[in-house]
Amino acid sequence: MTILIAIAIFLFLLMINMPISFAIGIGAVISGLTLWDVDNTTIVQRMLTAINVFPLLAVIFFIFAGVLMARGGISGRLVRLAEVIVGRIPGGLAHINILSSMFFGGVSGSAVADVSSIGAMMIPAMEKDGYSKPYATAVTLTSAIMGPIIPPSIAMIIFAHVAGSVSIAGLFLAGAIPGVLIGLGLMGVAFVHAKLHHDRVVPSIPLKEKLIRVVDGVAGMMTIVIILGGITSGVFTATEAGAVAAFYALILTVIIYRSIKIRELPGILYECCIINAVVLFLVATSSVFTWILTYENFPMMVADMLLSVTQNKMLILLILNVVLLFLGMFIDQTPAIIMLVPVFLPLAERLDIHIIHLGVIVVINLSFGLITPPVGTSLFVGCRIANLPITAVVRPMLMFLPIMIAILFLVTYVPAIIMWLPTMFGFA
Repeated sequence: MTILIAIAIFLFLLMINMPISFAIGIGAVISGLTLWDVDNTTIVQRMLTAINVFPLLAVIFFIFAGVLMARGGISGRLVRLAEVIVGRIPGGLAHINILSSMFFGGVSGSAVADVSSIGAMMIPAMEKDGYSKPYATAVTLTSAIMGPIIPPSIAMIIFAHVAGSVSIAGLFLAGAIPGVLIGLGLMGVAFVHAKLHHDRVVPSIPLKEKLIRVVDGVAGMMTIVIILGGITSGVFTATEAGAVAAFYALILTVIIYRSIKIRELPGILYECCIINAVVLFLVATSSVFTWILTYENFPMMVADMLLSVTQNKMLILLILNVVLLFLGMFIDQTPAIIMLVPVFLPLAERLDIHIIHLGVIVVINLSFGLITPPVGTSLFVGCRIANLPITAVVRPMLMFLPIMIAILFLVTYVPAIIMWLPTMFGFA
C-alpha cells in the first residue's frame, strides 16, 4: 500500500509539471509517514546519509571541470580538432559534429552540456553548409548521448553510489567501447545520408594549421587521459581523479588558454553550486523513495514475479531493456537510476548478470531517454538552440535509431564487449 501511495503521488505531481526532485521527495515523504513502525526522523536521516558519501565528491569535481571546459572554449578547439580528423569524409560537418560530441563527452560527462556547447556551434554551421536544420539538430542530439556513456560519466558515478559494491573505474572502462561504437555507428549513418543527399566535404586545411589544431585540441583531450590513466595505473581513485581533472581544467583554461579570467571564477563556482545542488537534491529525495521500495521488499517481489513468468535470461534482458527505454521517456536519468537500480539488482544477482554489465545497460538505455519526448532534457535544449518544434526534429532522429538500438542489444547480449577493459585492468 505504501509503495502505491508513493508512486501515485509521484505520478500526479509529474502530471502537474512539478520539478521531478520535489515530486519524488513529496511522494516519498507522504508515503513514508504511513509507515507507523518507522520514526519520522528516519526519512530526514536517509536524505542526509545519501549525500554524505565520499564518492559523490567525484560528481562535484567533474561538474566543475565540465563547466570550466565549456566556458573556456574547449568545445571550439575540439570541433577544430575533429575537422582535421574527419572533415574530408563525405558529409564532413556531420562527422565533425559526432566526433566533437565524442571528444566533449570525455570532458564533460553530460549530454545536456554536450548539446549546449557543440550544438550552438555546429547546428548553424551545418545549416549554412546546406544541411536542413532538423537534420543538423538530430545529429547533435543523437551524438550527445555519448556524454553520459563515455568516461568520465556522471551517470556511472550515480549508479556506483546506488549499487554499492561496484568499481567506478570499472564502470568508466566498460562505458568506453559502447560509447565509441555508438559514435562510429552514427558516423556510418551520416556517411550513407551524405552519399544520398549531401556529398560535401570540408575544404582542405594546410598542414601547419592542422598541426596547430591537433596540439590545441589534444590539450583539452588530456582530461580523459589523466582520468583513465591515473585510475587504471592505481595512482588515484575515481574521486581523486575528479579533483585532478578539475585542477587541470582550471590551469588549462585560466593560465594556458587564458580563456577564463580570474574575476570570472566566482560566477563559475556559483553556477557549479547550482548544478550540484540540483543533482544532490535529486539524490537525496530519490534515496528516500528507494528506501521505501526496499523497506517494503518491492525489489524481491519484482524479481520473484519475473522469474515466475520466465527464467530465460535472454528474454528477461529484453524485458529489462524495454522497461528502461520506456521509463527513460518519462523520468530523467539521475532519479531513474536511483529508483530503478535497487529494483533490478536482485534480479541481476539471480541471473548472474555482472553488476558492471547491468550498469552499462542501465546508463545506455536511460541516455536514450534524454533525447526522447515527453521529458527528454537534451531534446528540449537542442530544440531551443535550433528554434525548432520537437515534431520537426523527431523524424530525422528516427534514421539514427536502428543503429543505436542495434548497439544497445549488442552490448546487452555480448557482455564480453564491455567487460574486456574492466577485466584486463582488474576492475571486474
